[in-house]
Amino acid sequence: MRKRAAKKKATRKKATRKVVKKAAKTTDTAKFTGQSFVVISDTQSESLPVAQTPQGKVDMEITNFTYSGPDSDGDISWDLNATIKNDTEHVVELIKTSSLVLNADNICVGGSYDDEHDEFIDPGDSVSMNLNPGYIKEPVFGGQLDKNKMIVNAALFRREFNKLGEMKVPEDYTDCTFFETHTNVGGIVDIMGATCKRQEPDDDGDVSVGVEVGVRNVTDSYIEKVSLKMVVRDEEDSNIEESEDYYHLAPHAARVFSMSMYAKAGKLRNSTIRLSAAVFFPVGYKTVEATAEEGDE
Repeated sequence: MRKRAAKKKATRKKATRKVVKKAAKTTDTAKFTGQSFVVISDTQSESLPVAQTPQGKVDMEITNFTYSGPDSDGDISWDLNATIKNDTEHVVELIKTSSLVLNADNICVGGSYDDEHDEFIDPGDSVSMNLNPGYIKEPVFGGQLDKNKMIVNAALFRREFNKLGEMKVPEDYTDCTFFETHTNVGGIVDIMGATCKRQEPDDDGDVSVGVEVGVRNVTDSYIEKVSLKMVVRDEEDSNIEESEDYYHLAPHAARVFSMSMYAKAGKLRNSTIRLSAAVFFPVGYKTVEATAEEGDE
């Protein structure tokens, strides 16, 4: 899986793109710990996905929002806790968040993008999350740290999962094997089979095994995330290793998903690969704005 290092050891999961939705014109307000946050948008998708997933209501409340610093490097940091309730009719298995940090003049001075949170939220249940936009230098706030605020966006996704099937690992690097079955997932993507190859053993006796899977978006809708996973099993049906690849898919676009792993040649004797696919559909969105308070040192 791809990894991206953030400043000062902060780690965020990163996907590729974000769908931007038009903000609603109405505004609601609520209170928390003496502060106020503003609901900017309960935006629903203007065009339903091909899978006809209804866009449900999402309730997000910021329960705590403080800043601290500057530290010895002149950086400001934040601690923002939010509670998100799933008021849709679907189980939510992925939340993607993004944020903009604004100074006293309402000018963006930083933020975060495309942060992924693997969750499992039944309809009617809630989850608490900690959101962090990273570190920002103090001068951009013009000496008015008490007026810094953040706009937070959350998108909730349900998952469509499919066990595609099994294929054999080639016995030799001069050979290859195929997964010949074509599968449609959720009426929105086609899996166009797969090819498995292996390399010659390296100096340590390790063998690289790779699988490439063809995937097509057969709809007019943008797909936020498609994930392919392979699990390599030995001749006793025990896990050897697994690998995953994921991308977004534009309408009527195709992409080759690539997964690979290393193992000793002996462990690959009579081994097989189990393939699965997951497609994530949006079920609701929420945007809120809050002004930070100074936290305890």
